[in-house]
Amino acid sequence: MKPLLSSSSVVMCLSTLLLAACGPTPTATSVAVLPAATSAVAASATPTLTSTPIPTETPTPTPTQTATPTETPEPTDTPTPTRTPTPAPPTRTPLPDFVLRGARERYSFEEIVPLLSSPQLVSLFMRNNVRWEGDYDNRVCGGNQYDPAWIVYQHGVDDCDGHAFLQCYFLEANGWDAYVIGLSIEGGGKEICGECPGHDVCGVNLNDGRILVLDNEGQMVGPSNSLAEVARHYIAKGWMWEGGSLRTMRASHLTQVTTDYTMPKVTNLPWAFHEY
Repeated sequence: MKPLLSSSSVVMCLSTLLLAACGPTPTATSVAVLPAATSAVAASATPTLTSTPIPTETPTPTPTQTATPTETPEPTDTPTPTRTPTPAPPTRTPLPDFVLRGARERYSFEEIVPLLSSPQLVSLFMRNNVRWEGDYDNRVCGGNQYDPAWIVYQHGVDDCDGHAFLQCYFLEANGWDAYVIGLSIEGGGKEICGECPGHDVCGVNLNDGRILVLDNEGQMVGPSNSLAEVARHYIAKGWMWEGGSLRTMRASHLTQVTTDYTMPKVTNLPWAFHEY
């Protein structure tokens, strides 16, 4: 027996039925035909829009509160530093005029003796008013010549013996234990020191037992502890020779000009001798 319908026929029938069931067949819509462009114009490139930046709001600066100026204090005067004054040197007591130059012309011997009442004053007077001349005796008499104090004062020049007698006279007259010290004045000693003519100085016993010496023109030497120490000092200087005599006498005991040729002569005056 032949089949009633073929497979393809069945398919077609089903398709038709499905279309009919879905609704009417739409009518075709007429499409308007656009006229052809006269000429082909190249499409302009669409400009790229640059994005305009949105301005940010500028912050309004908060005004800084200006500090109210405080009242400027009036400047105080800076004290000018005062310089510390340099202390003035101690005022020197002016020397009395009887020790200054020219005192021999202003004062007589009798007037000046009581004024020169200390070793210091005698030293100053001698320094300024009596000149030392080492060869005085030889020039005047050819050897030793001891003049009393007032004659030395009048002349204003002498060698060591004149200086010794004048200084000792001033001090002895004012109560000092003063005396002339003769150091190998007899001469000699040539075989030891060549030439040792000897020397005279003024010695003053001080309250402490020591001996202050006033040499030519009031030069102070010492104090020394003994006459022997004085002798050793001048031996070391070559002004006395070792083994020469050490003798003393008061200036007031010389009352006349005495030389190596008078009677008494220099070495025969009232000397006291001492060991050393």
